[in-house]
Amino acid sequence: MQAIPVSELKVGMRVTIPGSWFRHPFIRNRFVLNSQKDIDRMMSWGLTRVRVESRECGIPHAVIDKACSTDTAVPEPAETIPPDLMEFLHDSGIDPDCRAAAVKACSKMVMKQLMENIPDEETISAAKNGFYEVIDCILEEDHLNRYLLSIRDYDTCTYSHSVNVGVLSLLVARRYFGNSDRHDLRELGIGFFLHDLGKIRINPGVVMKEGLLTDEEMTEMRRHPLYGFDILKETNQLTTESKLIVLEHHEREDGRGYPYGLYGGEIHEYARICALVDMYDALTSDRPYREKMIPYQALNLIKGKLADRTQRELFENLVLVLGEN
Repeated sequence: MQAIPVSELKVGMRVTIPGSWFRHPFIRNRFVLNSQKDIDRMMSWGLTRVRVESRECGIPHAVIDKACSTDTAVPEPAETIPPDLMEFLHDSGIDPDCRAAAVKACSKMVMKQLMENIPDEETISAAKNGFYEVIDCILEEDHLNRYLLSIRDYDTCTYSHSVNVGVLSLLVARRYFGNSDRHDLRELGIGFFLHDLGKIRINPGVVMKEGLLTDEEMTEMRRHPLYGFDILKETNQLTTESKLIVLEHHEREDGRGYPYGLYGGEIHEYARICALVDMYDALTSDRPYREKMIPYQALNLIKGKLADRTQRELFENLVLVLGEN
């Protein structure tokens, strides 16, 4: 492992940030660079040199960049995941951090294609099949978890939030439900990844606005759970439980959530998992109107809002998943 200037980094390299410079709970300092944006982000931090392994990840760089690019044309739904990236997704012989990078790249590519196409029966079905590939990989390979979560902290792709919430919610649900056969994690995972689907029907100027929303804009934004539920109902591609995740992921235990103002136990437990992780990811992500919190701060804030036993148990499982990985 050698130290090189950040300006000489390339996509696909495995890098390690010096511990003396970068040290706080729950975030790994070793990860694979997924795109040029990851390199730009480190330069903006003021880093000058990092340690790099002698070999690169090996995932086709153009494919990974395409997953995050806002300039490339959107492929047809049938081409959800290209064959070369699919090979990395299912090759258990490659290093876990490389395979985790493929999982994240596939997830973003599926989300991008869905959100930039008309959400009809064909596109929802294609997205569902694409996410099945990702979810199966996550559920079958326990050792990928630490790498999946470490990638999250350095990724600035447009669809990162949906992917971050999808991955972490799935890991929390698996830990919370254990080996119970009463819960189909494969189907729940689809709901977790698609929780913000309804934003496709919101004015892009509102969704991407840099700054606080007006009351009118906030009212419109709060319709996205209903819009997402309507899309899934119209296309009839997901289970009822998955649709409820989309519909109720902004409900709150104290009744102050939306769209229906449900209380505690009225909210489906699957939606409560998504809501908890959604809040955590929002707090630990940069926003135009505030800086992101470090995980420890975010978890402390969430802990102070816990209202009942179920929520506390879910929170404990979130902390354990983050701590273990």
